[in-house]
Amino acid sequence: MHVQVMPGDARVGRPRYVWIAVVLELLTALGAIPVGIMFLIDPTGQLVQLPRGWIEATPFGSYLVPGLYLLLVNGVGMLVLAGLSILRHWAAPWLTGALGVGLIVWILVEILVMPATMFLTWLYLAIGFGLGFVALSWLRRTDQLRLW
Repeated sequence: MHVQVMPGDARVGRPRYVWIAVVLELLTALGAIPVGIMFLIDPTGQLVQLPRGWIEATPFGSYLVPGLYLLLVNGVGMLVLAGLSILRHWAAPWLTGALGVGLIVWILVEILVMPATMFLTWLYLAIGFGLGFVALSWLRRTDQLRLW
C-alpha cells in the first residue's frame, strides 16, 4: 500500500463524481446546522420534537454535546469541506473520507443509544457511505492512495 498525503501540487484533480460529494456535504450541513443550533438553544430536544426520555437514558444526558457535534462537525465542517472540494484543495479527498466515516460513526452511535430511528437516520448513514466511497475513489484517482 502506498500513501501520499500531500501531492506535489497543492491542488488535486477533481473527477466529475466529486460533485456528488459536494451535494451530499451541503445537504448534510443544511440539515445539521439548524438542528445543532436548536439543540444548543434547548438541550431537552423539545424544539426538535424529540422525547426528553430518549437522551436522558444515554451517556450524554442532554442534547448539548450532540448539538455541538452536529453544528461544528456535521454542519460547519461539511460546509468548509464542500468549499475545499470545489477549490480542489489537496486535503479535500482525505477530509471527505474522514467526515464520511465520522458521519457513519455518528449514525451508528445514534442507532445504538436511541430507542427509535427515523428515515433521516438511514438517509444520513447512506450519505456517510457515499462520502466514503467518493473519497476512496478520489484518493485512488489522484494517486494519493494506492491499495493495489
